[in-house]
Amino acid sequence: MTRKILFFFPENPFSNRAGNTTRAKTTLTVLKNMGYDIDLVGAAEIYKGQSDTTEIDKNIVDNLFLINHKPPKIKTSSDYWKHKISKFHKKPNEYNHLLTDFAKNEFANIFNKEKYDAIIVNYEFWAGLIDHESMKDTLKIIDTHDWITLNEFYKNKSLDIGKRFNEEINNLSKFDKVITISEDEHLVFKRFLGEKVINIPPSFTPHFEKNNSDKKYDLIFVGSENIFNIQSMQWFFDRVYPLLPKNIHMIIIGRICKHFKEREGVKLVEFAENLEEYYHQSKIAICPMLEGTGIKIKVIEALSYGLPVIGTERAIDGFPSKTSNGCLVTDNPEFFRDQIMSLLQDESSYQEIKIQAEAYFKNNFSEEKAIEKWKNILH
Repeated sequence: MTRKILFFFPENPFSNRAGNTTRAKTTLTVLKNMGYDIDLVGAAEIYKGQSDTTEIDKNIVDNLFLINHKPPKIKTSSDYWKHKISKFHKKPNEYNHLLTDFAKNEFANIFNKEKYDAIIVNYEFWAGLIDHESMKDTLKIIDTHDWITLNEFYKNKSLDIGKRFNEEINNLSKFDKVITISEDEHLVFKRFLGEKVINIPPSFTPHFEKNNSDKKYDLIFVGSENIFNIQSMQWFFDRVYPLLPKNIHMIIIGRICKHFKEREGVKLVEFAENLEEYYHQSKIAICPMLEGTGIKIKVIEALSYGLPVIGTERAIDGFPSKTSNGCLVTDNPEFFRDQIMSLLQDESSYQEIKIQAEAYFKNNFSEEKAIEKWKNILH
């Protein structure tokens, strides 16, 4: 009999919007390739706020359900009045205002209509979805994506770190298995939660190319409009771009384009249905990240195309190896420029880093390795 998974991810994983949605989609693909039937659950308010459609890939997901954080405004409805009254005697969730009792009940109702062998929840701040008594004997897995306390500290330096990290560990402890995608975060969480913590780095299908000639772009950057991407590319344009020759051609893809203007040698593409053609047209990927937590999906995606990556030290956060990984890193703008020019002007150096990129990807981020780890969790 085919086994069934209930998979919660708050936004549409098929939106091709950012690294987190790409990661969720690849995880769903891995689980489907393992033979599971999958029902997907999202947060209605987030779908609405992101203008996401409810279209799903039926080859990967069987059904999509959306949960609401509050009932519709029908004053004769008992749900409406229960929610209204609860707001007077119960504080809202400090870190996730959408995680209400009403949302938890909607999730529980979905769970109770079917027989699921496992529940997978994405993000620690949605952990309360599994609090329902009916789920106690079902395998519960959380995919952390990020070290949330550190991520929130970067955004809010006055954060009470001790309080937030205590809540994060308590939430993760509710689950039978805790998935990290970064080796750094794996080491942190394992100290507190033991062997239930398993590191499963993001996985992609390789798209290596033998022919490196006739590339349209020297540099490529792919990113959403989150604050860390914006800060990083602002640094690049302020500190590195002025040092580059005028004949350098660069393409930036993603919603981050809303925050920058086209300038000499720079092409902006706010949305691309498929990134493959752009990666194949590019020589080098850049990732000048200054802050942010977790492994950088954009770096692994670039490596899956055999592209050398030039970045700051944050670009290789979460990598098991900091050297011989297809990435050249520096926080110095002049050295950043020098590394770009070295790879563009010296074919032997370019090929050396390209070979490293392909080997490191195959050894660490292949779909086969991800399937092997998921099999050990879901057996």
